[in-house]
Amino acid sequence: MKIGIVGTGNMGRSLGVLCALHGHEVYFGSRDEQKARTAALLAVKPAGAGTNQEAAAFGDLIVWAARGAPAKEIVSDASSLAGKPLIDLNNNENRTDGGFGSAGALSFAERLQAELPEAQVVKAFNTLPMEVLEVEEAELRDKQVSVFLASDSESAKVTVRELVEELGFAPFDFGPLRNARLLEALADVFRHAIHQGASLYGCLSIVNLPKPERTRLGGRQPSKLR
Repeated sequence: MKIGIVGTGNMGRSLGVLCALHGHEVYFGSRDEQKARTAALLAVKPAGAGTNQEAAAFGDLIVWAARGAPAKEIVSDASSLAGKPLIDLNNNENRTDGGFGSAGALSFAERLQAELPEAQVVKAFNTLPMEVLEVEEAELRDKQVSVFLASDSESAKVTVRELVEELGFAPFDFGPLRNARLLEALADVFRHAIHQGASLYGCLSIVNLPKPERTRLGGRQPSKLR
């Protein structure tokens, strides 16, 4: 698959190199083309490098790892994204008032979908530090490291789910794109945990425990909570 990386920061570079390791054709884009070329040198197979617009035009799947500017300033021709699955892995900026979450009601992913209505935005990978992408695939599979997926496009979600599984992660369907608000809040929780001493090689995952053979504590009773 052809994968275009829009924004070659830590996450964009790491995910792009990881995809290249798995045999995908990758094109790194950046507002600083030297950063894109440096990232391309890390790929095990030849990878392209240039502008964000070139990366958007190249990819059948897009990784959107850029922020800090309107989408139309990052990619000048939004029609190049039409019909393409677009992974948004961004999170809220660190707030200066000590609070958490976005300053607005909508998630970053929802705002991005509004700016790029022809793309098929899938929120994914935002709850992982980039360091986790460095972990060996066998360890990721053994620990069943979750990647949460939220999107209004089921076909785009299927494409991203297949990539997630190929890279060694465990996809978890988190519903429609509006649920990206919860995923971005979840990322805030983990970033706060890191500030309190949690490892950068840690993650928040869904772990399915074995059902006990008997109920010791009375079992779940009827409740208004679900």
